[in-house]
Amino acid sequence: MKKFWVLMIFLLSSIVMFAGETKEEYLSGKVIALISEENSDEDGIAKLQKLNVKLLEGVDKGEIVEVDFPIYKDDEYNINVKVGDRVVVYKTFDNYGDDEMQLQYYISDVDKRIELYIMCIGFIALVLLIARKNGLKALFALIVTIAFIIQIFIPAIYNGYSPILFAVLTTIFSSLVTIYFTVGTSKKFFVALLGVTSGVMIAGVLSYIFTYRMRLNGFLDPELLASAYLLKNIKIKELIPAGVIIGSLGAVMDVAVSIASSINELHETDPNMSKKSMFKSAINIGNDIIGTMINTLVLAYIASAIFTLLLIYIQANEYPLIRILNFQDIAVEIMKSVCGSIGILVAVPLTAYIGTVIYKKNK
Repeated sequence: MKKFWVLMIFLLSSIVMFAGETKEEYLSGKVIALISEENSDEDGIAKLQKLNVKLLEGVDKGEIVEVDFPIYKDDEYNINVKVGDRVVVYKTFDNYGDDEMQLQYYISDVDKRIELYIMCIGFIALVLLIARKNGLKALFALIVTIAFIIQIFIPAIYNGYSPILFAVLTTIFSSLVTIYFTVGTSKKFFVALLGVTSGVMIAGVLSYIFTYRMRLNGFLDPELLASAYLLKNIKIKELIPAGVIIGSLGAVMDVAVSIASSINELHETDPNMSKKSMFKSAINIGNDIIGTMINTLVLAYIASAIFTLLLIYIQANEYPLIRILNFQDIAVEIMKSVCGSIGILVAVPLTAYIGTVIYKKNK
């Protein structure tokens, strides 16, 4: 147990270290004045603004710098900055020839950190207010899982290891931590853990089979294709089933823990209940959960593909159904939804059976 807590502390501290690493010099600043605004003759640029920006951090904190800020003709390329906004400032040295280097500042985006912090703090406050002690445990398990993904799962994939293997390890680790803090180390723990692992593994195996059967290459959008040179050592194709394994984990875990807790309640209420009755009752409880969990999973995948679906809808007259279903990103989203839902479905009888065997092993 001592080693377990040492690992937890390491993973939590690694999130802070990861967040603090800086690869390029980006600073927080605040737009304090619009100096000028002129029409531009440059291609694609409508106007060119000059802004005064006060730097809020770094060695230049407090300094006011002048920044050229283009307003593009196509609004989708504009950042929409106005006086009073907090912005992200990129600090660099531009080469003007004759080995002359000049310090320049550019606005790269609106600084969204305050809003993100407000959302996260509000979420944490609500969890603690409503769920109290159990909410604190859930938050801790979530943070540890995220730390594991950032510090172990992602670097392992980057270094050429199998995404499927490390998705399985992530699933086992997350299940151990989450279920431990949810139900403790009772029989419920082992029932839920085995049920989760079984359901997720089946979803992963199915997605692996169909990934290769459908000749999916893992490059689901042009941005990935443009970055292909950065991904040469990564097993891109395996990222699809790895995503199914991790993506279905939450819903499968919810089902498995609910059934394990129900079996425990049934056993405590009637220790002499027969195996057949316990299994049947657990299945009935699981059937009530399945519908909402499948909806949750499928709708989450639909939401992640909403822009793709919108583009297809707009161009529906140009593409027949045979073409739409063979878009790689559409095929992947359908596969994720179906394989993840199958994982939820099989988790119900598997968890019910495992629970019945464990609780009634001497009968």
